[in-house]
Amino acid sequence: MIKNIILKPKGPFLLKKLAGFTGDKIIGKSNIIIKNISSTENAINGSITFLDNKKYFKSLNATKASACIISEDVLKKYKFTKDISFLVSKNPYLSYAKLLNFFYPDTKSLKKDKKKDIVVSNSSEISNNVDLKSNVSIGDKTIINSFSSVGPNVYIGKNCFIGNNVSISNSYIGNNVVIQDGTIIGQDGFGYVLDGKKYIKVPQIGIVKIDDDVEIGSNCAIDRGSLNFTEIKNGVKIDNLVHIAHNVEIGENTAIAGQSGVAGSVKIGKNCQIAGKVGIVGWLEITDNVTVMAGTLVTKSLKQPGVYSGVMPVQNHKDALKFAAKLKR
Repeated sequence: MIKNIILKPKGPFLLKKLAGFTGDKIIGKSNIIIKNISSTENAINGSITFLDNKKYFKSLNATKASACIISEDVLKKYKFTKDISFLVSKNPYLSYAKLLNFFYPDTKSLKKDKKKDIVVSNSSEISNNVDLKSNVSIGDKTIINSFSSVGPNVYIGKNCFIGNNVSISNSYIGNNVVIQDGTIIGQDGFGYVLDGKKYIKVPQIGIVKIDDDVEIGSNCAIDRGSLNFTEIKNGVKIDNLVHIAHNVEIGENTAIAGQSGVAGSVKIGKNCQIAGKVGIVGWLEITDNVTVMAGTLVTKSLKQPGVYSGVMPVQNHKDALKFAAKLKR
């Protein structure tokens, strides 16, 4: 079911054609065939990936990609053991954004939805004023309330409840999922890159994947993955007014309280409790069985189970209490 809602790229294209489009130079084979754009870990033969941060260069030696967009600085400093071709760019992230537009031109389309490929179970209950767009499948005994919008590219499983004024696009939703009023799932994440003095939008082509028995409160926003998934795993509970950015992964049976924000590409483990007004900086990892107290700003990965608190910055809860005690003296 998931593959049916993932965008299909245009192409394939020769690497030299892509280089002509971005204005980058090629090091390696110019006639290799490129079929898609992918992250380093999910790339296959025929994929092109990108690397714009030196600390992730090791992932390139493990990738199956055929080509990589890279800066000359990184290429000079590190030796790569892979037989891989390079597009050498002054701004790899900008070149990546340009190629996404090349492979996925329809992400910019403002054409009216044609409302095709809609499958709705006879046992579901869909309010008359729900807007169903193209490529939508709705399972048995699912309820969708008034003024909600579903699609394009959405699969919803069995026994789900979707409240009023909910918007869902580019998403896979499992069974027994509850989504309360006003929540938006599967819209674009916050992806921009500077081109000179102006920002260029980085197309978002991934999806949101929500597993079984998940509950999501009112007026939340869960962004689609930039390339792959934003993933909410089995049994997760999310309070009202929570923002989950693109590429985030939330482990099984984790609960997140209201007004918390999780920045892009964060990984949160199983059985965690994130209290209200917690902010989590992008690209961090939080291990299983972690509790983060209310109002905490998490600025580093939390690799040990336990209770953490503190406003600036996060620290072990016992250390935070000692610090607070010193302030009272």
